[in-house]
Amino acid sequence: DGPYGGSLDNRMRFCMDVLKAIRARVGEDFILGVRYTADECLPGGTGKAEGFEISRRLKESGLIDYLNVIRGHIDTDAGLTDVIPIQGMTNSPHLDFAGEIRAATNFPTFHAAKIPDVATARHAIASGKVDMIGMTRAHMTDPHIVRKIIEKREDEIRPCVGANYCLDRIYQGGAAYCIHNAATGREVTMPHIVAKAATRKKVVVVGAGPAGLEAARVAGERGHEVVVFEAASGPGGQIRLTAQSPRRREMMSIIEWRMAQCEKHGVSIQFNTWAEAETIEAENPDVVIIATGGVAHTDVLSKGNEFVVSSWDIISGDAKPGTNVLIFDDAGDHAALQAAEFLAGAGAKVEIMTPDRSFSPEVMAMNLVPYM
Repeated sequence: DGPYGGSLDNRMRFCMDVLKAIRARVGEDFILGVRYTADECLPGGTGKAEGFEISRRLKESGLIDYLNVIRGHIDTDAGLTDVIPIQGMTNSPHLDFAGEIRAATNFPTFHAAKIPDVATARHAIASGKVDMIGMTRAHMTDPHIVRKIIEKREDEIRPCVGANYCLDRIYQGGAAYCIHNAATGREVTMPHIVAKAATRKKVVVVGAGPAGLEAARVAGERGHEVVVFEAASGPGGQIRLTAQSPRRREMMSIIEWRMAQCEKHGVSIQFNTWAEAETIEAENPDVVIIATGGVAHTDVLSKGNEFVVSSWDIISGDAKPGTNVLIFDDAGDHAALQAAEFLAGAGAKVEIMTPDRSFSPEVMAMNLVPYM
């Protein structure tokens, strides 16, 4: 029965009151827009038809200069992944809907929902679907996107892989870090722009996984001579394993971008090479960086360890699925869930045991949704 509930007029009243107050404060020459959900995709929520009417009323209010339209609902973790799609989900899933709002209102329209790259953003604007595009997570991955576009260095843009390490962390009270850019959120101690070294050195890196390639990239960007030894036939390490899952294939961009940067800075990478002591000494290095990663721990039973394999063995296909499988997950991250998903898909009966108080806490809420 109150002034802000029931009819659409009442439900829009609070928004309109706020917009009127803001406009009165900032004046007519200040650009003002409003972000809103034009379709909650939820029974009992704002539907598409009502969303179009809301859009029309916002335009005709004369209070704003543009619409910032999104789609979906955020009352559950699953709903949140529709508004903010994670890796493995469709890119720009609501762009066409935003374009419908733009066409219906003929009013400047802004949109953001997993617009992962400049090419998609350009298409969205050039096609006339929208007038402006938001790339929040992309700019967290690479805060210099605009500068690189201006300087014709688009091939150097570090791509967002949609891991949502940034958003899942803040929803749990943590800092907004980036799985692809360690400097994000740590700018005081780890600047995004790598400074040139005063003295050029010879650097040997052992291991071409994500850590080894990052060390090689930074050393190369600082102007050092860099050689990388990798025992495998290609780069990637555990990233290559986790990318076996279709929903995590975007993770390979972490490796591909670093490989391209290493090539740009003249880093020499030698595959199929075991870095023995004499191999390293032959390079006469000033600095040696060991980035060989870890080894799966499978010696977990007092007896019967011959039946134990690692999640890596399952994900890679080196171990054949059994009929009844117990997964002991003491890491709480993606590996156990990916192995469980693979095994269940092969017809095995799977049970997961963990010492944690919750299910895969390191995966975090939004990334946990597709597994469930």
